[in-house]
Amino acid sequence: MQPHGAPETRMQNAFGPLPVELFLSCLDQLVGTHDGRTPIAYEPTHEVTKTLRALTFVSRTAYICASRYLYTHCLYISDASRHSLFRRTFNLDLGNHPLALEYGQAGRNEELFTEADIQRHVTSLFISPERAEYCKIRKTPRVRLPQMIDLCMTIGSTLKRLVIDFNPVYVPTSEQVTIKPYCTSRSIFLQMPNLEELVCSYETSDYFCFPPPNLKRLAMTANDMEPFRLDFFFMQSSLEMLFMIRPERLTAGHVDELFRRYHGRHLDVVFVDLNKNHFTPSDTRDWTADDKVTVWEVDVPNGFYSDDEDLILADNWIWTHGVRGDLWEQDKRQMRSWTEVETMLAGVP
Repeated sequence: MQPHGAPETRMQNAFGPLPVELFLSCLDQLVGTHDGRTPIAYEPTHEVTKTLRALTFVSRTAYICASRYLYTHCLYISDASRHSLFRRTFNLDLGNHPLALEYGQAGRNEELFTEADIQRHVTSLFISPERAEYCKIRKTPRVRLPQMIDLCMTIGSTLKRLVIDFNPVYVPTSEQVTIKPYCTSRSIFLQMPNLEELVCSYETSDYFCFPPPNLKRLAMTANDMEPFRLDFFFMQSSLEMLFMIRPERLTAGHVDELFRRYHGRHLDVVFVDLNKNHFTPSDTRDWTADDKVTVWEVDVPNGFYSDDEDLILADNWIWTHGVRGDLWEQDKRQMRSWTEVETMLAGVP
């Protein structure tokens, strides 16, 4: 038997006279978008995901290349069953679980998985492990916080973009106290030194008090200015952009607190809400050219027949654009200072 050649040689041989670069260029075009804004992850039913998955079955060599693209662009973990299968892929213990492999049942191909160096290509992830209807049929249990922690500890070091929803995760108070997720050793974000973009649910700062060390863009579906929340926002001076739902009782004091707590170069704070809910709090400070913080407003569309509450609409808007990967480029306008509001009300041109 001939020995296996180097991965590059095997890749070249797999496509005969065609250069490998041509195949890679085709994959780049496949996962790319017309505006260059790549989503956090393509859904399992998306043509990109289905095409890449099909390519992994073409040959052992094609698997190495296609699987790298698959794990980079298509990690869309939207329910408890997919979460369990993803854990199983990385050899994390499922315990007594309906999706656990039975004794002697074939698992992943260790040789190919290692040669593809999959974990290094896990750079972008969407995870919201809902217990969907088909999960109930499979008798898949709800995801618990310790399972989220050890998964993030396993793959977190290579992540650059993350959208994570803790709302579907089952976290009884007794378990939260026992595992102490706020401790440094269990703080998942401290294990993510390369993470630059984070979109997360408001529960995130309830469980973890330390943000990623090099975070640049953060969006959280919180609508309050609680001190522990602000601690999470402003612990790292690397932050450049912050999206959050506009607090219902926003005051000039809250705006001042944003300026007081930030110690980086410059921060854009973006309040998300329906247009009717945006207004400048009384006595809000005047803006200057030397300000390190700029406060913006984004209008959430409201369908004519929509019966959803304003908070739900704002929450959904953040998730939608967060997963699409275009949240940070959304149109916004700067909040007016109170002096500007008074000038407008006085009719001064």
